[in-house]
Amino acid sequence: MRTLSARILLGFAALAVAFGAITVNVVLNLSTVEQSIHSIRVGYLPLALAANTLARREEDLKSYLDDGLPQETSSYGANVRLRTARSPRDAAFKGLTHAVENYKNLDVPVDATTTDKVTELAKLLESLRPSYDALAAALRKGEPLDGDTVAVPLRAVREVERKLSQDTLDLASTLQNVVTHRTEKLEENQQKVRYYAIILGGVSIAIAIMIAVWVVITLRPLRRLRDAAKRVAAGDYASRIDDRGPSEVAELAREFNSMARAIEERERELVRSERLAAVGKLSAMITHEIRNPLSAIGLNAELLDDELAGNAEGRALCQAIHKEVDRLTAITEEYLSFGKLPKPKILSEHVNGTVDALASFVREDLAKKKVALLVELAENDPVALVDAAQLRQCLVNLVRNAAEAVASKGGGTVTLRTHRHGDRVVIEVEDTGVGIAPEVLPRLFDTFFSTKEGGSGLGLALTQQIVKDHGGDLAVASTVGKGTTFTVSIPRG
Repeated sequence: MRTLSARILLGFAALAVAFGAITVNVVLNLSTVEQSIHSIRVGYLPLALAANTLARREEDLKSYLDDGLPQETSSYGANVRLRTARSPRDAAFKGLTHAVENYKNLDVPVDATTTDKVTELAKLLESLRPSYDALAAALRKGEPLDGDTVAVPLRAVREVERKLSQDTLDLASTLQNVVTHRTEKLEENQQKVRYYAIILGGVSIAIAIMIAVWVVITLRPLRRLRDAAKRVAAGDYASRIDDRGPSEVAELAREFNSMARAIEERERELVRSERLAAVGKLSAMITHEIRNPLSAIGLNAELLDDELAGNAEGRALCQAIHKEVDRLTAITEEYLSFGKLPKPKILSEHVNGTVDALASFVREDLAKKKVALLVELAENDPVALVDAAQLRQCLVNLVRNAAEAVASKGGGTVTLRTHRHGDRVVIEVEDTGVGIAPEVLPRLFDTFFSTKEGGSGLGLALTQQIVKDHGGDLAVASTVGKGTTFTVSIPRG
């Protein structure tokens, strides 16, 4: 497990297994609860309700038979009342038998005792049929209600109905007890599921915490990398970090050290290039101012030499003057060639990468001046024909000038923005600084012209020259008190 990704993957795999086990356990327990609820809802509860309804209807019929029939005034009325009293009981029994048949077909476990009792009730009802038929026939014939023809079948009916009433009450009570028992068991299962969920949830949280601690310990080498990056961003380019740890971290540390060395070298090269460019421009200007007086001195020395044709000492002095003039002329030519910028090495470069690297380089320095640096990169990373080093030098000048303008205002933002415009790639450096006065704008790119105290006046001139050498344009737009935007437009690659 040397790799960082393998360690993290192992931790998350363990966490996934733990949560998977918890999920399976909870699902199984919930399935048990669901089966219990289904059994009660579609099985025992409707059956208990049907049995309770039958018991009430049977009790009503028994009560009527016990004390209702002798109070009838006629046999015909007694027969009608008897049929009316039997109908609800018969309908309730049909509902009970229908419910039992349905539950058998619904794959719901029904107690065999319940079906046996329903079968016994059906037999008792069937045994009542002859007695009810005899009682109804006697009543239709108008037999007296207190006569033996009515009294004999009535006693038989009453005896069986009493037994039926007791049996239905027992069945209803049994089913009520079953429903109560099932409900209590359901509550126990619910409490068990809750208990397991709490325990397993606590276990999963503990596992997650342990894995998180383990990941933090595993990622600790990255903290060294972060601290080193901060030191490099602060300007300590000689900062290096230990390349021990997981393979990815060790490789990243080595790459970081290589990057720091490259940045250190590039910064030295940048400083040198800026110094050489400034000195070159200055040398070119001084050379331009010196060559004309030297030419005049040389011409006058030649005329003086002609006038002193007979004076050996005077002619020797003139020859010395000629020699020194020639030496100074050679020196000025050397300075003039030094002052010329080197030709840019044009290659196809990704502009976003150059701009983003520059932003990372200067962001910390700008932050110390209370200047926030924003970067808005174009999509699809435009490619331009540029010398990356010279473009970076150009942008460094613009960003630093913008940062100084913002800092003089007490703080604000500098925005680096890239986008494509036709066959050009545009880079904008926008600030929220003090702005530039309109009368200054025409002279802004003049050599040795500067609005800053102690400024050399070479930075923007050099920047403009670099952009021109790339076949591009450098434009500026500014509003006093609101800010300035420099726009670099260079050919697309």
